Amino acid sequence: MKVVGICGSDVHYLKHLRNSGVALKEPMVLGHESAGVIIETGKLVKNLVVGDRVALEPGIPCYRCSFCKHGSNNLCREVKFFGSPRVHGSLAQQVS
Repeated sequence: MKVVGICGSDVHYLKHLRNSGVALKEPMVLGHESAGVIIETGKLVKNLVVGDRVALEPGIPCYRCSFCKHGSNNLCREVKFFGSPRVHGSLAQQVS
């Protein structure tokens, strides 16, 4: 990671251990507004190379529901987000 923005939800989790009614139950890495540089790619990655600068999409869709199957990942009801309970955020040296 090169940069990670701190937004209001990060501040709420830090100050109140909750955000929008979701309470933290265990320690969590914050951060979901981030950019960095590719340091390694997998064998199947064709459109990125080591050294590319990237901004991260913080939403991780399920890829199984009808929305995801039709390319509307933004409407996925099972989407998980970096820096929200169950998914550590990007305020770290590396994410994968």
